[in-house]
Amino acid sequence: MRIPGLRGAYCSLAQPLLAVSLALLPAQLFAQALGPGAAAVETGLLLRQLDGEKRVLMIGAHPDDEDTAMLTALARGQGARTAYLSLTRGEGGQNGIGPELNEGLGILRTGELMSARSLDGAEQFFTRAFDFGFSKTLEDTLRHWPEDEVLRDVVWVVRTFRPQVIIAVFSGTPADGHGHHQVAGVLARRAYQAAADPAQFADQLGGGVEVWAPQKLYQLRRGGGGAAAMVVVETGHLDPLLGRSFYQVAMESRSRHRSQDMGAAQTPGPRTSGGVLVESRVASPGVADDGFYAGIDTTLAGIARGARAPREAELLQLLSEYREALRGAEQELGVLDPDPAVARLLVAPDRLRRAGELGDAAPEGSGKRELLSVLQRREELLASALIASTGVVVELRAGSDRAIPGEETELDLLVWNGGPREVMVYSAEIGLPPGSVVHGDAIQFVPPGEVGSEPSTVLYPTRLSIPSGDLRRWTFKALLPATAELSRLYFLAAPQNGDMYRWPENPSVVVHPGNPAPITARVSLRWDGSSPVVVERNANYVGVNRTTGEFRVPVYVLPRVAVALNRSSMAWPVGEAGPREISVRVSDLAGSGVDGELRLQPPSGWTVSPEQQSVRLAEGDGEAVFRFQLRPGPEVSEGVVTFRAVLSSGGREFDEGVTMIDYPHVDPTPLFQPATLEISYFPVQVAIGSRIGYVEGPGDDGLEALRDLGLEVQPLGPDELRSGPLDGFDAIVLGIRAYETRTDLAAANERILAFARQGGTVVVQYNKYEYPDGDFAPFPVTMSRPHDRVTDPNAIVTFLVPSHPALTSPNRLGEGDFRGWAHERGLYFLNRWDDRYTPLLRMADAGEAPNDGSLVVAKVGDGAYVYTGLALFRQIPEGVPGVFRILANLVSLRGSDL
Repeated sequence: MRIPGLRGAYCSLAQPLLAVSLALLPAQLFAQALGPGAAAVETGLLLRQLDGEKRVLMIGAHPDDEDTAMLTALARGQGARTAYLSLTRGEGGQNGIGPELNEGLGILRTGELMSARSLDGAEQFFTRAFDFGFSKTLEDTLRHWPEDEVLRDVVWVVRTFRPQVIIAVFSGTPADGHGHHQVAGVLARRAYQAAADPAQFADQLGGGVEVWAPQKLYQLRRGGGGAAAMVVVETGHLDPLLGRSFYQVAMESRSRHRSQDMGAAQTPGPRTSGGVLVESRVASPGVADDGFYAGIDTTLAGIARGARAPREAELLQLLSEYREALRGAEQELGVLDPDPAVARLLVAPDRLRRAGELGDAAPEGSGKRELLSVLQRREELLASALIASTGVVVELRAGSDRAIPGEETELDLLVWNGGPREVMVYSAEIGLPPGSVVHGDAIQFVPPGEVGSEPSTVLYPTRLSIPSGDLRRWTFKALLPATAELSRLYFLAAPQNGDMYRWPENPSVVVHPGNPAPITARVSLRWDGSSPVVVERNANYVGVNRTTGEFRVPVYVLPRVAVALNRSSMAWPVGEAGPREISVRVSDLAGSGVDGELRLQPPSGWTVSPEQQSVRLAEGDGEAVFRFQLRPGPEVSEGVVTFRAVLSSGGREFDEGVTMIDYPHVDPTPLFQPATLEISYFPVQVAIGSRIGYVEGPGDDGLEALRDLGLEVQPLGPDELRSGPLDGFDAIVLGIRAYETRTDLAAANERILAFARQGGTVVVQYNKYEYPDGDFAPFPVTMSRPHDRVTDPNAIVTFLVPSHPALTSPNRLGEGDFRGWAHERGLYFLNRWDDRYTPLLRMADAGEAPNDGSLVVAKVGDGAYVYTGLALFRQIPEGVPGVFRILANLVSLRGSDL
């Protein structure tokens, strides 16, 4: 479930070392979850990948678009190197499990994809495209994403991953629905041709990257039926290694998309997926196809012949002996004891090494580069299989989950020989940020540039034999330089260019899920005189939760001090003199104490009291909260202003907070955010003295928004909904998706309706199909499937009943209240409603019929009932004044007004 990106092997093919690529980590995590026999299962799964070379790239638009059953069958069942390219990270969706939206949601969904890939065995790539929200057409999507720039990223993935087969999830036509889907379908087809054209994105070529011509392009057909020219992949049969079907594994994988409510049953029984041939360089589209790889030579011998090595016969003989060793290992692999296969596997590294030397003598060209790349991959896979089957465990443990620039980090390198064979630690290297200084057990420090690539490196020239059952530990400390680069995700390091991320120049980082790990280990092992095998590991912090037990998390480089405000945005009605209190939290991430001065810098016309405060945190204090009072001056005009918190300490200024995106199913990942508060200052009126009850939904800022307006707002939990007094409230507001996520609300719905009948006001913000399907409204309503929405945030809004109290009191709404909206106008609009409801607004996307279901009001008994699909939750963090005025009117509405 790692989010950090992959890092290439240190050694070249010609070196007598086998490197375990970090790309194999998902397979290792998958095997760890299997329990007894996991080593044999992991070895068996790796052996499936060790013979031929099959590479398949699936291309879609979002997290969850992929066919996980197909990915699992190809990666786990067929041993194909399989990857999913998602154009976006899903930033524009809704979050069913927490408050994260936009970039934060993108980080969460990236983690969910990596968690899914750890199960289905595929790799993961992305483009620079930012998910700006739902789009109805290809043309609208391309107004946000420059087509050739996104194509450039797709072509880069094709040229570096080099798939023989591309599977397009979408067709590139209006039949795909979502505009993002249509673009993904179009770009998959364009990339199939463009990646092979040296005139297309010629600046990508060089440095080991060359044009690549995929042999086939397929259109995904979920379910695998309905076309004569379809390749059908069985996903529902029981796999003897997995003990489940590929479909069942895939449904566990899909269930990792928790923020999207993608939990799925692991149903047994026959299942299929399929693909229809669209284009081919080896066959005719539209005719019967024997399989994805039909007509493609994926054998090692065929790839070797393409290199035209001078000693081809010897090369082919070595590869034949290598394959014989693999077949012997498969036959010897025990169910609970993989060791009998080890003797066979130990023959294979030598054959691969010698084959690499012969391949290196081949004439320069694409055939040679393909052969060397394929053999390098075989070395990595073989090394992983040896590690799994011999029972050797290598770990790099850190004393904390954070490494601080200018501070020491404690590290333990562990090698445990849990298998029956003696193993030799031939050598070890520790990768650190440049400029690090190290001291500890038998360490030789090697300056940057002399060993490895860019990071500083530490060596252990031990050549130490470890008997069966023994554990060896090396303990040392690394002092990171004060200038060490923080673990800021590479795609968030620079401001976006519209709806496209800005990427760094380093081509080894881009398209990957995240950054390379800042601290790594590379340990060279040998068994029985075999060629050395290099195991690469990231540093992890291993801790213990007294309730759940041991846990492991990645290590990140974080600042010594984090500064964060308790709010990032706030609404402030014109005329309110204040003061209001804002809190600033100072966190000592290094744990070594903080001594400095904290200021909250006001914009012109505003005052802050006190002007600054002294911060004195002793070692181990952790953090402290400092409160400031804000006031607008008499000359302050309407608009948005920004306050900035700054801590001056040790000759440096700290003005950034760190939020960990952390859920049980993903690795925690830092999101760096500026320590700023934006205040939207505008005129708005509310019904003085109103008391509001609020049922919060996921990612819902509505409660704080109402408090910003000066209203008394109380959150309603299960106890209050079940039996608490409701008659003290003037209005009850139901948050977004509350009926989906709050079972207590569904159970108490009759109390909510009774509250309205007795004179109260109920305001229901957008809810999904659970709302009409559950008959929760007082009178019948329905929603279309797919639901009606208006995606253009600037769509014209017409008032159907301009004099209605919800539009006039206490604020007279107008065209200006719908200016400056972000993302969309709204979603989950009603499409039909009982005549007792009054629709108030009409809007539509360009070229579509008008929609009147965004805001409806009904009198219920003595009270009022409102449903609105307006995307208020998108506008509140943006400080859009009109949304606060709409909210003020809705909670001020009374049944007596209707």
